Amino acid sequence: MRCTYGMGKQVMTVSLFLVALAGWSPSAHAVLLDFDTLSDDQGNSSVQTYIRNILHAVNPAWSVTVSGAKAETEYTGDGHVVGPVVNSHATSETLGTSNGGVHHSGLDTFLMNSGSDRITMLFNFPIYQVSFDYEIFPDATTPDGRNSSPANANWPDFTLLADGTTVFNTNGVMPSGATSHSPSSGVSHTEYTPQFLGQSGTWNFAHGVTKLEFVDWPVAIGIDNLDINHSPEPGSMVLLSLGLVSMGLRRRFSSRRTRG
Repeated sequence: MRCTYGMGKQVMTVSLFLVALAGWSPSAHAVLLDFDTLSDDQGNSSVQTYIRNILHAVNPAWSVTVSGAKAETEYTGDGHVVGPVVNSHATSETLGTSNGGVHHSGLDTFLMNSGSDRITMLFNFPIYQVSFDYEIFPDATTPDGRNSSPANANWPDFTLLADGTTVFNTNGVMPSGATSHSPSSGVSHTEYTPQFLGQSGTWNFAHGVTKLEFVDWPVAIGIDNLDINHSPEPGSMVLLSLGLVSMGLRRRFSSRRTRG
């Protein structure tokens, strides 16, 4: 097709680009890490190898360096991990027994921090979007609902850092309506700080990030179903393309004025 107007090529370029974006799907650019092929208590090197193998299957040039992680299927938190009461017994509930916030039988594998206050993942390519399941764990150092006061609580929490910047932070305080019994508290007492099972929602990074840190203080945290997107959002791509077209038009008009 021959363009007969001054802006024809630029307009056609943007039009074709927008048409291509109609078929753009975040899932097509996402890598899901569910950790289920890892065995309980496998160490950081095994976790790193697992993630690298998945990345290499998408792009052989991609890699990641992981520190402070281990594989886990269940964690008792000194008996303070809470759950539903069945037959007068409190059954602990963790990321190993839930998936996407849905409870299930059997055990899945998730990641916990080990030997550090955080799980750190340093990628050699930019991440533009991330989501995951997470859990904040208590232990005997946190209020058990009987012997400690909430005012003096050693509250466990969860922080996500992206390239060193805090993206979000939340305390492991029992949300309204959550189950509150643990093997430690029994069926007649509640926990002020049971574990907090949550979903991060989707976090977008317009310019891409390469370092993700999942941070705990002072007990332990877990993550699962880590979904990373390695492609910019279509909106950012459109703005970039329109900017490039605008620059091209300005140069063309400037060149015409100079010749005239």
